[in-house]
Amino acid sequence: MFFHTSHRVDRKKTIAVLLALGALLLTLVVACGGGPKNKLPPRLTEVKRLAAEGSYWFEQGCFKRAERYFYQVLEASRLVDNLEEMVRAYNNLGAVALVQDHYVEAGEHLQKALEFNSLLQSASEEAFSLGNLGSLAFKAGRYQEAEKLWEKALVVAKKNPQKSGFAMHLNNLGMLRRKQGRLEEAESLLRRALARAENSGYRSTMANSHMQLGLVAEAQGDFARAEKQLSRALEIDRAAENAFGIAQDLEQIGRLRQQQQLWEKAFFNLDRAIRLYGSLGKMEKVSQLYKLLEINKAQGEVPESLEPYEGLLVPPDEFWVSPLCR
Repeated sequence: MFFHTSHRVDRKKTIAVLLALGALLLTLVVACGGGPKNKLPPRLTEVKRLAAEGSYWFEQGCFKRAERYFYQVLEASRLVDNLEEMVRAYNNLGAVALVQDHYVEAGEHLQKALEFNSLLQSASEEAFSLGNLGSLAFKAGRYQEAEKLWEKALVVAKKNPQKSGFAMHLNNLGMLRRKQGRLEEAESLLRRALARAENSGYRSTMANSHMQLGLVAEAQGDFARAEKQLSRALEIDRAAENAFGIAQDLEQIGRLRQQQQLWEKAFFNLDRAIRLYGSLGKMEKVSQLYKLLEINKAQGEVPESLEPYEGLLVPPDEFWVSPLCR
């Protein structure tokens, strides 16, 4: 799809396309849920433990491992007909499938969540389902549908505003407004999201808000403010040891450096992002950023060899497990 030629204009066009691809960053929702502080029944206690494990590995970018835990939650919940945990498990399985680009599977899980929630009538779980269905529509290129679903998720989430999902829906709408070129609206939504996330203490949402605000600033041509926001996102993700978030932050900082034609600085950030994506098994991202580095080397005459990346470009077999996720 992308070609590197010796013509400077073509290289600039290719950079622009690749930069645009990297800017569409979704916020997906998983929830480990809460429960009463009194002693829980044994089955529910186990469900809560498994859900917490799944949520932890999701945030670390270890999606297959998270998926295994969420399937265990679903099976354990079915044994005692616990509707609340079944709905939450279907929502979480939908989010895991979506982040792995398993669109059909994601849609099936999220529709199941909505079906069971028609009995449960949980506003927070309905908002999670609608938010992730919006992300599914966005990934499929159905932006109007995504906008309607995210706006509906926001309305439903207002019924339970202390939940972190409210900030996530604001983040996604802010991202969509940025893509539409409505930068002032995007910034307003993202600042509201950041305030909500800071109140809830949900660090991955805070980091995403900062990253999205950085991309808005970049689109406005304010590179200094963009760098400040992206660096703050990286700082938060590092503190949380969120490997996938760190990779995204490094990638965006590297792309910003390329926009500024700071080729050597771009190289060091993209290099770290590539290696981290490779460790997480995100081969599509590795391949995409590898092409950016080829352009980076041609434009900036950065002396480092690209040969060490060749091994990363080979997709792992079905038995391969990321060393970060074992």
